Amino acid sequence: MYNRGGYTRFSYREFLKKGFLDAVGKMADYQIRLNAGGYYEKGVLTEDDLAEIDAAIEAQYVVPVAPDEPTEEDATETANTEGEL
Repeated sequence: MYNRGGYTRFSYREFLKKGFLDAVGKMADYQIRLNAGGYYEKGVLTEDDLAEIDAAIEAQYVVPVAPDEPTEEDATETANTEGEL
């Protein structure tokens, strides 16, 4: 939305995009993608909008990576360094 001459102009595109982004995690992923795709085909949303919506959907599934567990090689190196002290 932007201000022009003292009033705020409504942006249908921004309204839809915000709605789809707010629906992430509350609505099935395929429904968000299907509906957003429909508005892309109608020329309301852009490819960048779809990419932003898709990134938000994918971000909810990011699993933190645990640090690697020490291997036997790491344990041997640690033992060797401790012996040198």
